[in-house]
Amino acid sequence: MHKVVGLGLIVLLIGYVAWIATGGSTLKSGETVLVEADDDSTAPGSDPRPLEIVTLLGFDAIRSIESPRFVDTKIADETYGQDELVLGVDIEGDVRAYSVPLLSRHEIVNDVVGGKPIAITW
Repeated sequence: MHKVVGLGLIVLLIGYVAWIATGGSTLKSGETVLVEADDDSTAPGSDPRPLEIVTLLGFDAIRSIESPRFVDTKIADETYGQDELVLGVDIEGDVRAYSVPLLSRHEIVNDVVGGKPIAITW
């Protein structure tokens, strides 16, 4: 059952790629913050220049996956390779697998497994 992957996840992946291709988030771009070096940072080997911290994504820019739909094992086997990493959940015999590469792009899936609401986070 480790190969069961959501059709909804596949659709969301395609939507995510389309979203990135059309310019990404409609949110304002993140702000840039400069951090000045402390006086103590002038020790040998330290860099006295200010560090630039850039916020790449705004607040809530990564959308969670809500109510994913899952496909049959045969379809998952045709879609994903044998080395696909997944997070597996089994609650009261209700078994799900969530693609780690997809979780790396969305970071959270809200689902109901075994009649219990859960959040899969990565």
